[in-house]
Amino acid sequence: AATPARAETDADLLTDHVVAIHETVSDAGFVHPGVGLSAEDLRLAQEQVRSGVEPWASYFAAMTETDFASTTYRASNSVSAAEPDRPADDRFDHGGLRGRERNDSFGALTQSLMWVMTGDEVYRKNAIQALRTWSNMDPDGYVYFPDAHIHTGKPLSQFLMAAEIIRATDPVGDDTPGEHDGYDVVWSEADDEKLLGNFAEPIVETFLHSNEHWMNQHNFGLYGRIATAIYDDDPEAYATGVEWLTVNASYDGYDNGAMAPQMPYIEADDPANPYGHGFTQVREMGRDQAHAETNIDNYTALARFLDVQDTKVDPAAGTVSTAPDAVSAYDFLDHRLLEGADAFYGFMMGAPTPWVDERGEGWDGTISQAYRGRVFNPLSELYYQYTYESGVDVATEAPWVAELHSRMDGPYYHYGSGTANFWAPGDKSPEYWVAFPADLAGTEPRPAEDTALSFGRHGLPLDEGTELVTEDGRTFARAHLDEQGTTSVVSRMMFSDSRIGLLVRTDGPAVLEVLDKEEPSELNENETEPDALATVEIPDTGGEWRYVTYPSGGVYTHFYRLTGAEGTTVDLDTVTLEADTELTAPRFEQTEDRHYLWAGAGFAIDLSAADDGGQVAYAASGLPADASLDPETGTLTWEPSKGDRGRYEVQIVADDGETVTARTFELVVSKDEKKTVRAAVDDGHDEDEVYTTASREHFETALAEAEDAARHGSDEDFRAAFASLLAAMDGLEALNPALADGTLDYSGMVAPTVIGADAVAALTDGDNTSHAGDLRVASFVLDFGTRYRVTAEEFGLQARFAFPMRSQGTNVYGSDDGTTWTLLTEHPSTETNDMETLPVAEEHRGKAFRYLRLQVDEPGIPIDPAYPGIWSIGEFRIDGERSEVAGTVTDVSLASDDALRERVTTGDTVALEFSGPTPIDDVAVTIGGAAAEAASEDGLS
Repeated sequence: AATPARAETDADLLTDHVVAIHETVSDAGFVHPGVGLSAEDLRLAQEQVRSGVEPWASYFAAMTETDFASTTYRASNSVSAAEPDRPADDRFDHGGLRGRERNDSFGALTQSLMWVMTGDEVYRKNAIQALRTWSNMDPDGYVYFPDAHIHTGKPLSQFLMAAEIIRATDPVGDDTPGEHDGYDVVWSEADDEKLLGNFAEPIVETFLHSNEHWMNQHNFGLYGRIATAIYDDDPEAYATGVEWLTVNASYDGYDNGAMAPQMPYIEADDPANPYGHGFTQVREMGRDQAHAETNIDNYTALARFLDVQDTKVDPAAGTVSTAPDAVSAYDFLDHRLLEGADAFYGFMMGAPTPWVDERGEGWDGTISQAYRGRVFNPLSELYYQYTYESGVDVATEAPWVAELHSRMDGPYYHYGSGTANFWAPGDKSPEYWVAFPADLAGTEPRPAEDTALSFGRHGLPLDEGTELVTEDGRTFARAHLDEQGTTSVVSRMMFSDSRIGLLVRTDGPAVLEVLDKEEPSELNENETEPDALATVEIPDTGGEWRYVTYPSGGVYTHFYRLTGAEGTTVDLDTVTLEADTELTAPRFEQTEDRHYLWAGAGFAIDLSAADDGGQVAYAASGLPADASLDPETGTLTWEPSKGDRGRYEVQIVADDGETVTARTFELVVSKDEKKTVRAAVDDGHDEDEVYTTASREHFETALAEAEDAARHGSDEDFRAAFASLLAAMDGLEALNPALADGTLDYSGMVAPTVIGADAVAALTDGDNTSHAGDLRVASFVLDFGTRYRVTAEEFGLQARFAFPMRSQGTNVYGSDDGTTWTLLTEHPSTETNDMETLPVAEEHRGKAFRYLRLQVDEPGIPIDPAYPGIWSIGEFRIDGERSEVAGTVTDVSLASDDALRERVTTGDTVALEFSGPTPIDDVAVTIGGAAAEAASEDGLS
């Protein structure tokens, strides 16, 4: 939020001049002011602000704290203060100008509202200067640019909203009437003509002329079309805009962005409906929730635009109507907007939500998890409009809309790790505070500190095992555990580079799984299993509140599944997104899953944790009877006997008084050193797995040395050799790890070009809503490295969901040198959402290649002509195997004796001879002893 330093208080901003708002009705029947805000709205807000009545007073105060409300405001597209009416750029033919339009429209609206509320004519002057700047655009300078139809309509409506306010009010009239500081502040018919002719009409005609834009792109443009029709008293254009909003019957595409097609009712007997009951859904929720949200936002604001004009529509056709059965946009299709919003907001808060792909065969999409949970509500417009304008019992008819209202933010609210001001330019319609119903008088808005992330405000139990309880004015979730587990969810998590902190209170140990979504519905076979973002051990806190922490997961909803012994209770309260700075969580220095011990030997195992906050207390459960843990140092001491042989599960807990960290490990006790080696190998080595030669040989060498030390070495020798064996086992690398479908898991073995490691992971994650990116290149390469080659029988390729045309025409090539390429696939991919098999041509099957290149050779027709050449892949599979290059040398030692090593110094040339197959691609020479020190000192690597 922009919060410039201000010398004035809000009361100081108010003048003695009370601006009169003149309401008129044109011959065409349009009420003015009437673009989104009525004269009644403006008068009520003005009265409440000047009287200090909540909630208007607080929202006005927040607005005044932005740069857009400054008395020195000037439009960004204005040449200078000396020429405030002349645009710096008068041609609207490039995307760079859309940001100026957005900011300047919001500035003009802010200044016009400041004028109405305060009576200070400087705001009127500033608003008019912004309006005139854009009124002086070149009417012949409008040329469509990518996304112009999305981003120009809403700012245009805000400019016209400001102009409506200006022309419905008069200058102050003191000193020099009609002037302020020598500037003409009278809005004239000529101003209207220029605003329409040079700005509004060219935008509508050039950018907003089509009704065939993709989903929310369509309804964004309706702001400008409908607002211009109202301002210009054009009933025909207005009727067109209204019908484009409700049904848009002249376009039958699936991507139709009107209310009726975008929020369809799925009948119970629809073949695509597996749920057994009818429901309303939002189509664009199959794409992602950021785009779906703007549908709901836009319909809500545009319904208000129509309501201000008292427009009624046919209850089914959605055309402007004066018939007895005509309804408001809110009541259209039996409250379809409310039903669609209910489905959307329920899902955003974490509730399981039915959704089906309506497109038939070849389309098996599911509701998207992208942006789920990123939902804020500082104005609650939908709830208020249905409650006070339509008289609907929202809690009964749309319980999730009512639930969102109960979580309503104030004008300032927590946004991630910061605080946001509701008054900001963008996709939202924050001017609704001016249209708050009169019934809200005296309602105190929620303070920012009360919008902190917590289960009490943003949590939702998903089964009977968890409930929301209130004790001493504090609301939190209480989970009653058993082995099956209980799940709850918190939304608004936001992204964070920090660890997440969760405040808990327990009366027994528990395991917390943090998931990215709920378990799939048994009714919809297209839904997939959730992914675990983190697993957290929660110890028994003895009824005390403590934070636990876990890594941020990069999603906006975190689903918490808790399991533990039946009867255990876990309370869940506050969530912090900045645990790294707000907490000093203990961090265990070592995190081995097992410690191997043998009878007759003494052990002192350091289990301590680092903590920047000071003293840490340690406790453990599951320790053998004669083992001990120092509560101050975290050192475990034990000398097991032969009778102690076995495995012991131990939980170590580090507690700094605010945050607690726990982890469980295993103590494995064997009869002697030889048995210890065997126990470790059984745990860390799979005899049926084929490992890479380098990692296997390293393991075999370490195993031999450990076995030898177990038979003949001292205790010190064995401990050192055994530590090397454990490290070698940790380094074992499978030659051909497999994905869940049995194909090669190449995600950790390739070096990609163009795309990054995260994109490679997205190609193998089994989720085609994630993807390698919307690429503007025709190919990328996967390099398996000098030591390896890959052969394939076939490849699998799946498009990014809903964008099959963007992966259409992709082939796979192979190469040994990265220069000469062989086409491997028999045919390129087609336009389908399904996983598609691309067979390798018969003559190339069984041939090994170092490089694979994915390349689009026959691209499909762009989904958006403004963005040709986008290439996007959701999943890629290799049905084949990796092999090692014969003769590869991975490690060469100059000599085994230090004497020779010490004679090899900087500048020496060493000849190495090899025997065995060729070619040799990689040679790594290790110099040890004094030579290594000398090399390091001389900068030799």
